[in-house]
Amino acid sequence: MADLLKPALGEQQAGLGNLFAQVGTLAAAQSAGKVSLPDPVVRAMQQILGLRLNTAQVPTGKDLQQAVRMSGQFREAQLTLPTGGSGQPLPDLKSMLISFRSSLQQFGANSQVSRSANQPVVPSRQGSPAQQAPQLTGGYLSSVAQQNLQALLKDTDSALARIRLTQLVNTGASSDDASRVSSRPMDLVLELPLSLGQETAVMQMQIGRDGGGAGDEDESEEAWRLRFALDLTATGPLEAAVSLRGGGTYVSLWVDRKETFDDLNAVRETMEAAFADAGLDLQELRLVRGLPPKTAAKYGTMVNRQS
Repeated sequence: MADLLKPALGEQQAGLGNLFAQVGTLAAAQSAGKVSLPDPVVRAMQQILGLRLNTAQVPTGKDLQQAVRMSGQFREAQLTLPTGGSGQPLPDLKSMLISFRSSLQQFGANSQVSRSANQPVVPSRQGSPAQQAPQLTGGYLSSVAQQNLQALLKDTDSALARIRLTQLVNTGASSDDASRVSSRPMDLVLELPLSLGQETAVMQMQIGRDGGGAGDEDESEEAWRLRFALDLTATGPLEAAVSLRGGGTYVSLWVDRKETFDDLNAVRETMEAAFADAGLDLQELRLVRGLPPKTAAKYGTMVNRQS
Protein backbone atom coordinates (compact mmCIF):
# COMPACT_ATOMS: atom_id res chain seq x y z
CA MET A 1 0.00 0.00 0.00
CA ALA A 2 2.80 2.42 0.93
CA ASP A 3 4.61 1.80 -2.35
CA LEU A 4 1.39 2.64 -4.20
CA LEU A 5 0.87 5.89 -2.29
CA LYS A 6 4.43 7.11 -2.63
CA PRO A 7 4.43 7.79 -6.41
CA ALA A 8 1.08 9.60 -6.19
CA LEU A 9 2.29 11.82 -3.35
CA GLY A 10 5.57 12.31 -5.17
CA GLU A 11 3.74 13.67 -8.21
CA GLN A 12 1.73 16.19 -6.19
CA GLN A 13 4.27 17.29 -3.59
CA ALA A 14 6.21 20.55 -3.67
CA GLY A 15 8.61 22.25 -1.28
CA LEU A 16 7.14 23.90 1.80
CA GLY A 17 8.81 27.12 0.69
CA ASN A 18 6.24 27.42 -2.12
CA LEU A 19 3.35 27.63 0.32
CA PHE A 20 5.07 30.00 2.74
CA ALA A 21 6.11 32.30 -0.11
CA GLN A 22 2.55 32.37 -1.45
CA VAL A 23 1.04 32.96 2.00
CA GLY A 24 3.61 35.68 2.76
CA THR A 25 2.97 37.45 -0.54
CA LEU A 26 -0.80 37.45 -0.10
CA ALA A 27 -0.61 38.43 3.58
CA ALA A 28 1.54 41.44 2.68
CA ALA A 29 -0.78 42.36 -0.20
CA GLN A 30 -3.79 42.09 2.12
CA SER A 31 -2.15 44.42 4.65
CA ALA A 32 -1.36 46.91 1.87
CA GLY A 33 -4.93 46.83 0.61
CA LYS A 34 -3.95 45.33 -2.75
CA VAL A 35 -6.13 42.23 -2.34
CA SER A 36 -9.18 41.36 -0.27
CA LEU A 37 -9.46 37.93 1.30
CA PRO A 38 -11.98 36.57 3.84
CA ASP A 39 -11.04 37.30 7.45
CA PRO A 40 -10.82 33.60 8.46
CA VAL A 41 -8.37 32.99 5.62
CA VAL A 42 -6.25 35.99 6.64
CA ARG A 43 -6.13 34.83 10.27
CA ALA A 44 -5.15 31.32 9.19
CA MET A 45 -2.36 32.71 6.99
CA GLN A 46 -0.91 34.62 9.93
CA GLN A 47 -1.03 31.45 12.06
CA ILE A 48 0.76 29.47 9.36
CA LEU A 49 3.50 32.10 9.11
CA GLY A 50 3.81 31.97 12.90
CA LEU A 51 4.77 28.28 12.77
CA ARG A 52 8.16 29.14 11.24
CA LEU A 53 11.25 28.99 13.45
CA ASN A 54 12.08 32.65 14.05
CA THR A 55 15.78 33.40 13.54
CA ALA A 56 15.62 37.11 14.41
CA GLN A 57 17.41 36.00 17.58
CA VAL A 58 19.67 32.96 17.84
CA PRO A 59 17.26 30.01 18.39
CA THR A 60 17.73 28.04 21.61
CA GLY A 61 17.59 24.28 21.98
CA LYS A 62 14.02 24.61 23.22
CA ASP A 63 13.10 26.71 20.19
CA LEU A 64 14.43 24.00 17.89
CA GLN A 65 12.67 21.29 19.87
CA GLN A 66 9.40 23.19 19.55
CA ALA A 67 9.91 23.64 15.80
CA VAL A 68 10.50 19.91 15.37
CA ARG A 69 7.34 19.13 17.33
CA MET A 70 5.32 21.55 15.16
CA SER A 71 6.75 20.24 11.86
CA GLY A 72 3.66 18.09 11.25
CA GLN A 73 5.59 14.82 11.29
CA PHE A 74 4.14 13.86 14.70
CA ARG A 75 0.55 15.05 14.29
CA GLU A 76 -1.10 11.65 14.65
CA ALA A 77 0.97 10.79 17.73
CA GLN A 78 0.16 14.16 19.32
CA LEU A 79 -3.56 13.62 18.84
CA THR A 80 -3.34 10.80 21.40
CA LEU A 81 -1.64 12.98 24.03
CA PRO A 82 -3.40 14.96 26.80
CA THR A 83 -4.25 18.55 25.77
CA GLY A 84 -3.94 20.14 29.20
CA GLY A 85 -7.69 20.56 29.54
CA SER A 86 -7.97 22.73 26.40
CA GLY A 87 -9.85 20.07 24.48
CA GLN A 88 -7.74 20.80 21.39
CA PRO A 89 -4.41 19.29 20.29
CA LEU A 90 -1.41 21.60 20.25
CA PRO A 91 -0.85 23.26 16.85
CA ASP A 92 1.39 21.77 14.21
CA LEU A 93 1.90 22.46 10.53
CA LYS A 94 -0.03 19.48 9.19
CA SER A 95 -3.07 20.15 11.40
CA MET A 96 -2.99 23.83 10.47
CA LEU A 97 -2.87 23.05 6.74
CA ILE A 98 -5.73 20.54 6.97
CA SER A 99 -7.85 23.22 8.67
CA PHE A 100 -6.69 25.87 6.18
CA ARG A 101 -7.61 23.62 3.27
CA SER A 102 -11.13 23.17 4.65
CA SER A 103 -11.53 26.93 5.10
CA LEU A 104 -10.41 27.64 1.51
CA GLN A 105 -12.93 25.11 0.20
CA GLN A 106 -15.70 26.72 2.26
CA PHE A 107 -15.00 29.98 0.42
CA GLY A 108 -15.28 28.29 -2.97
CA ALA A 109 -11.80 27.05 -3.85
CA ASN A 110 -11.82 23.69 -5.64
CA SER A 111 -9.15 21.06 -5.13
CA GLN A 112 -7.50 19.98 -8.38
CA VAL A 113 -4.90 17.24 -8.14
CA SER A 114 -2.04 18.06 -10.50
CA ARG A 115 1.71 17.72 -10.81
CA SER A 116 3.47 20.59 -9.09
CA ALA A 117 5.85 22.74 -11.13
CA ASN A 118 8.32 22.89 -8.25
CA GLN A 119 9.26 19.45 -6.96
CA PRO A 120 12.25 18.94 -4.68
CA VAL A 121 13.91 15.56 -4.33
CA VAL A 122 11.84 13.02 -2.39
CA PRO A 123 12.94 12.97 1.29
CA SER A 124 15.18 10.08 2.29
CA ARG A 125 16.67 8.74 5.52
CA GLN A 126 19.74 7.64 3.58
CA GLY A 127 22.38 9.66 1.78
CA SER A 128 22.74 13.39 2.18
CA PRO A 129 19.89 15.76 3.04
CA ALA A 130 18.72 17.98 0.20
CA GLN A 131 18.66 21.76 0.02
CA GLN A 132 15.63 23.64 -1.23
CA ALA A 133 16.17 26.94 -3.02
CA PRO A 134 14.76 29.92 -1.08
CA GLN A 135 11.76 31.86 -2.37
CA LEU A 136 11.19 35.49 -1.47
CA THR A 137 7.76 35.89 -3.08
CA GLY A 138 4.89 33.71 -4.14
CA GLY A 139 4.28 32.84 -7.74
CA TYR A 140 0.73 34.15 -8.00
CA LEU A 141 -1.09 37.35 -7.11
CA SER A 142 -4.43 38.34 -8.62
CA SER A 143 -6.86 41.17 -8.13
CA VAL A 144 -9.60 38.52 -8.16
CA ALA A 145 -9.99 37.04 -4.67
CA GLN A 146 -11.23 33.67 -5.92
CA GLN A 147 -8.09 33.15 -8.01
CA ASN A 148 -5.92 33.86 -4.98
CA LEU A 149 -7.89 31.36 -2.92
CA GLN A 150 -7.44 28.79 -5.68
CA ALA A 151 -3.67 29.39 -5.75
CA LEU A 152 -3.52 29.00 -1.97
CA LEU A 153 -5.39 25.70 -2.12
CA LYS A 154 -3.07 24.33 -4.79
CA ASP A 155 0.02 25.15 -2.72
CA THR A 156 -1.64 23.83 0.44
CA ASP A 157 -2.40 20.49 -1.22
CA SER A 158 1.20 20.28 -2.50
CA ALA A 159 2.61 21.06 0.96
CA LEU A 160 0.35 18.45 2.59
CA ALA A 161 1.50 15.90 0.02
CA ARG A 162 5.10 16.75 0.93
CA ILE A 163 4.46 16.25 4.65
CA ARG A 164 2.61 12.97 4.06
CA LEU A 165 5.35 11.73 1.75
CA THR A 166 7.93 12.48 4.44
CA GLN A 167 5.84 10.67 7.05
CA LEU A 168 5.61 7.68 4.73
CA VAL A 169 9.39 7.60 4.36
CA ASN A 170 9.78 7.77 8.15
CA THR A 171 7.54 4.76 8.73
CA GLY A 172 9.94 2.59 6.74
CA ALA A 173 6.88 0.95 5.17
CA SER A 174 7.95 1.89 1.65
CA SER A 175 11.16 1.11 -0.17
CA ASP A 176 13.74 3.90 0.10
CA ASP A 177 14.78 5.34 -3.25
CA ALA A 178 18.30 5.78 -1.87
CA SER A 179 18.54 2.18 -0.61
CA ARG A 180 21.65 1.62 -2.69
CA VAL A 181 23.57 3.97 -0.40
CA SER A 182 25.81 1.88 1.86
CA SER A 183 25.73 4.13 4.94
CA ARG A 184 23.43 3.29 7.84
CA PRO A 185 20.06 5.01 7.43
CA MET A 186 18.95 7.72 9.79
CA ASP A 187 15.91 7.21 12.01
CA LEU A 188 14.02 10.31 10.94
CA VAL A 189 13.92 12.95 8.24
CA LEU A 190 11.92 16.16 8.61
CA GLU A 191 11.75 19.70 7.27
CA LEU A 192 11.57 22.94 9.25
CA PRO A 193 10.48 26.30 7.79
CA LEU A 194 12.69 29.15 9.01
CA SER A 195 11.79 32.84 9.10
CA LEU A 196 14.69 35.01 7.88
CA GLY A 197 13.41 38.54 7.43
CA GLN A 198 11.19 38.48 4.33
CA GLU A 199 12.53 35.08 3.33
CA THR A 200 11.28 31.63 4.30
CA ALA A 201 13.96 28.97 4.09
CA VAL A 202 13.39 25.25 4.54
CA MET A 203 15.95 23.20 6.45
CA GLN A 204 15.91 19.44 5.89
CA MET A 205 17.17 17.46 8.88
CA GLN A 206 18.09 13.79 9.31
CA ILE A 207 18.40 12.45 12.85
CA GLY A 208 19.83 9.08 13.85
CA ARG A 209 20.74 7.25 17.05
CA ASP A 210 23.47 4.61 17.14
CA GLY A 211 24.91 2.22 19.69
CA GLY A 212 23.66 1.17 23.06
CA GLY A 213 23.81 -2.50 22.12
CA ALA A 214 26.02 -5.38 23.17
CA GLY A 215 28.31 -5.41 20.14
CA ASP A 216 31.80 -4.01 19.77
CA GLU A 217 32.99 -0.86 21.49
CA ASP A 218 31.64 1.48 18.80
CA GLU A 219 28.24 -0.21 18.84
CA SER A 220 27.91 -0.21 22.62
CA GLU A 221 28.70 3.50 22.89
CA GLU A 222 25.52 5.49 22.41
CA ALA A 223 25.83 8.21 19.80
CA TRP A 224 23.61 10.67 17.97
CA ARG A 225 23.97 11.78 14.36
CA LEU A 226 22.45 14.88 12.82
CA ARG A 227 22.68 16.08 9.25
CA PHE A 228 21.00 19.12 7.79
CA ALA A 229 20.94 21.02 4.51
CA LEU A 230 20.00 24.64 3.97
CA ASP A 231 20.07 27.10 1.08
CA LEU A 232 19.93 30.79 1.94
CA THR A 233 20.06 33.82 -0.32
CA ALA A 234 22.85 35.31 1.82
CA THR A 235 25.04 32.20 2.07
CA GLY A 236 24.16 29.82 -0.75
CA PRO A 237 23.79 26.05 -0.15
CA LEU A 238 25.16 24.61 3.10
CA GLU A 239 25.27 21.11 4.51
CA ALA A 240 26.37 19.93 7.95
CA ALA A 241 26.98 16.66 9.76
CA VAL A 242 27.12 16.60 13.56
CA SER A 243 28.02 13.57 15.66
CA LEU A 244 27.74 13.34 19.45
CA ARG A 245 29.59 10.35 20.87
CA GLY A 246 31.66 9.59 23.93
CA GLY A 247 30.98 13.04 25.32
CA GLY A 248 32.62 14.65 22.28
CA THR A 249 31.16 16.63 19.39
CA TYR A 250 32.34 16.23 15.80
CA VAL A 251 31.21 18.68 13.13
CA SER A 252 31.69 18.82 9.36
CA LEU A 253 30.34 21.76 7.38
CA TRP A 254 30.22 21.76 3.57
CA VAL A 255 29.92 25.16 1.88
CA ASP A 256 29.14 25.66 -1.80
CA ARG A 257 29.83 29.39 -2.21
CA LYS A 258 33.49 30.53 -2.00
CA GLU A 259 32.65 33.85 -0.31
CA THR A 260 30.70 32.05 2.41
CA PHE A 261 33.50 29.51 2.87
CA ASP A 262 36.04 32.32 3.29
CA ASP A 263 33.78 34.18 5.75
CA LEU A 264 33.34 31.07 7.89
CA ASN A 265 37.06 30.34 7.85
CA ALA A 266 37.69 33.88 9.10
CA VAL A 267 35.48 33.30 12.17
CA ARG A 268 36.53 29.72 12.85
CA GLU A 269 37.80 30.52 16.36
CA THR A 270 34.53 32.27 17.18
CA MET A 271 32.60 29.21 16.02
CA GLU A 272 34.74 26.93 18.18
CA ALA A 273 34.21 29.23 21.18
CA ALA A 274 30.44 29.08 20.61
CA PHE A 275 30.51 25.29 21.06
CA ALA A 276 32.45 25.70 24.31
CA ASP A 277 29.99 28.33 25.55
CA ALA A 278 27.18 25.84 24.87
CA GLY A 279 28.92 23.26 27.05
CA LEU A 280 29.92 21.00 24.16
CA ASP A 281 33.32 19.35 23.95
CA LEU A 282 34.23 20.07 20.33
CA GLN A 283 36.68 17.43 19.16
CA GLU A 284 36.70 18.32 15.49
CA LEU A 285 35.40 21.10 13.23
CA ARG A 286 35.88 20.54 9.51
CA LEU A 287 35.10 23.19 6.90
CA VAL A 288 34.90 21.78 3.39
CA ARG A 289 34.53 23.78 0.19
CA GLY A 290 31.88 22.23 -2.06
CA LEU A 291 28.93 19.95 -1.32
CA PRO A 292 28.91 16.15 -0.92
CA PRO A 293 27.79 14.23 -4.03
CA LYS A 294 24.07 13.62 -4.26
CA THR A 295 22.12 10.53 -5.23
CA ALA A 296 19.96 10.75 -8.34
CA ALA A 297 16.77 12.74 -7.91
CA LYS A 298 13.38 11.13 -8.43
CA TYR A 299 9.94 12.64 -9.14
CA GLY A 300 11.54 15.76 -10.63
CA THR A 301 14.04 18.32 -9.48
CA MET A 302 13.74 21.89 -8.33
CA VAL A 303 12.24 24.23 -10.92
CA ASN A 304 12.33 27.95 -10.12
CA ARG A 305 8.84 29.13 -10.99
CA GLN A 306 9.95 32.76 -10.55
CA SER A 307 12.13 32.61 -13.70
